[in-house]
Amino acid sequence: MEPTRRKHNPTTRPEEVAEGVYRLGTKWINFYLVAEDGEFTLIDAGYPGYWRYLEEAIEALGGSLGAIRGAILSHHHADHVGTAERLQSSTGARVLAGEGDAWIVAGKYPSHASPGFYRRCSRRRSGLGFIAHSAAAGGARYRPVQTVEPIREDKTFDLPGRPHVIHTPGHTAGHYSVALRERGVLVSGDALATFDYVTGRRGIGLHPLNDDHEIALASLDRVDPIDAETVLVAHGDPWTGGLQRALEIVRAQNGVIE
Repeated sequence: MEPTRRKHNPTTRPEEVAEGVYRLGTKWINFYLVAEDGEFTLIDAGYPGYWRYLEEAIEALGGSLGAIRGAILSHHHADHVGTAERLQSSTGARVLAGEGDAWIVAGKYPSHASPGFYRRCSRRRSGLGFIAHSAAAGGARYRPVQTVEPIREDKTFDLPGRPHVIHTPGHTAGHYSVALRERGVLVSGDALATFDYVTGRRGIGLHPLNDDHEIALASLDRVDPIDAETVLVAHGDPWTGGLQRALEIVRAQNGVIE
């Protein structure tokens, strides 16, 4: 079974969702390429079966896989790590992940789904669709990355786009979001979502499944200082109403009075 795809082929440029930031993947999962002077940073890495989407995007942008200088993984789940091992083994690109998740990305401990994932998804049509897609896209075949650089603090990396990482635990212990400050963008990983794949609901919110809901909610304070008009999520369409408005909505949904 082939992964469900957005309209995309090797002759078509991938969707540019912010200045020099390109959205890759399917209706279920997004990952992103950040371009600068002919080089790239990959933010998240989709499922293993998403490799061709990466190849196609690079080709359409007139680049090469060797021009990807690094991949920043928001966390250890299979839908965010899938192509990272192949990228590193074929090009030598750096792969970075939060210290709390890096050992899992490296295969030293099994990656695990968020609590309630199978129970909740199996009760809903959308959730069942996500499970089926995950299986078709290689989600059950976790591909550990041989060399993972652990991210130990919030910092800006000397990579294309000058990505600034921010520790936002809750979805997982080592979850990091990525700010592209010069472009007015926050790539939230699974700290936020605009598509609840369990129920099929659309709209800004917390990811529906987290290791710790309260920590995930509190972690939003860590991105409060970021000046971003666009929030790029792993699940769902871009949010273009400003980060501050997104945070207001999510806090209100969760009973936080400001």
